[in-house]
Amino acid sequence: MKTEVNRPAPYHCDDSTDLLPFFRQAFAQASVSPDPLIASITVETTYSDPLAILEELHRPDDPICYLERPSGEFSIACGEYIAQSSFGGADRFTKARKWADSTFSRILIAGDHHSPGTGPTLFLSATFEDETEDRGAPPALQVFLPHWQVLRKGGSHFVIINQSIDGKVDPERLVATFRHSVDRIRGMNHGLAGTVIQSSVQLGPPREEFDYERAVEKALGRIHAGDISKVVLARKLTFETSRPLRPFSIAHALRERFPECFTFCLATPDQGIMVGATPETLARVSGRSLETEALAGSAPRGPSAGKDAHLGKTLLGREKEVLEHRLVLESIKRRLDSIGLSDCKEGRSRLLRLANLQHVRTPLRAIIPSGIHPFEALCALHPTPAMGGTPRESALSLVRELEGSPRGLYSGVAGWLDSKGRGEFIVPIRCGKILPDSLTLYAGAGLVEGSVPLQEKTETDWKLQAMLEVITGKTTLPGE
Repeated sequence: MKTEVNRPAPYHCDDSTDLLPFFRQAFAQASVSPDPLIASITVETTYSDPLAILEELHRPDDPICYLERPSGEFSIACGEYIAQSSFGGADRFTKARKWADSTFSRILIAGDHHSPGTGPTLFLSATFEDETEDRGAPPALQVFLPHWQVLRKGGSHFVIINQSIDGKVDPERLVATFRHSVDRIRGMNHGLAGTVIQSSVQLGPPREEFDYERAVEKALGRIHAGDISKVVLARKLTFETSRPLRPFSIAHALRERFPECFTFCLATPDQGIMVGATPETLARVSGRSLETEALAGSAPRGPSAGKDAHLGKTLLGREKEVLEHRLVLESIKRRLDSIGLSDCKEGRSRLLRLANLQHVRTPLRAIIPSGIHPFEALCALHPTPAMGGTPRESALSLVRELEGSPRGLYSGVAGWLDSKGRGEFIVPIRCGKILPDSLTLYAGAGLVEGSVPLQEKTETDWKLQAMLEVITGKTTLPGE
């Protein structure tokens, strides 16, 4: 998958690195290349917070991607297009692979990119559906190379700048442009702007598109009839807001409260910003290794150690939860097997304990055969049975029938892939879509034999609480 151009370039870049020879060489290559080239320079820097940088640099309708898992000491953020493309249809990931390979082949690299997420990195967001049904909806799959990218991993911090090279701008100007891009990131004095206090925002009454409990009853009828084994139904609640919400302040609060989750912000032009904290990793790839997980079954946290332990033990042993988890696990293994990842190792199931909920999680690891691209694994896994159901096609058909409108980026895919084939992809759930005058919250529950409509709706209420508490200071829906 490595397609870098093998040209002499500085292996390590800092303030003292003379980049003029690199840009002269890039300029010379671009002058005779049939396709535009791109220079990607990685600079190791002092402490930086990718979320704080994103908050400072973001402008309305800029494309962005931000992912952070505090417990893993990992945070990445990026913005502004250098190259981008969108795809739809059942083969959207296959088409995206060809575009990604072509894009990486046009990049000239300078700087040390030994850490995953450094060097040229593509960012991806995909909707739950494989086609965009509404012209005003986000693309079914979008992949882009950003102009700027910042990364924090453990105690290391990096700035990555990508620049177009067309053979027309002279090398000295290219060096100056690069230095300006780095300086505007490294020179930020976040504390000088003063503390921004998140004002209390009032939410209007929620607007819900269908009766959730009645939809659950219909789904259970199909399960009883043997048509499907599991289906996941999601609620979508839209509120008018008394004033614009601050998405990056919400993200900061979420990362503090849910360090075991991936906090995320996603945006494409004219689509608002999706903000949330998801417990679900779809895939992590590094070399020939792929890691994924089955995450299914939910219970609240207890007010005491004893009650908390009782709820967790019940979750691990309750027949309905065990069935739901096993269906997800076996479906993931079948999907990986279908693309040649047959030797899938199943780890020990354990509880994932979050601030407000606990889930059953089983890790899975597989070796990626030669020739299998990470995007092929995404295509096989998405949407997971934890988001759609099983069998896949029957469950997805029922989701479309009962929910009545597309989910968009909720329960889709988001993540990054670097030029060395390393990447991480999440499932955007436990989130809200923020527009200037509205907020839409999403939450779903998995239905299997033994599910009870009222209990499933209560589970979605639990999942809505995190965003509600961060935004309003309350854990109940407005009007309750």
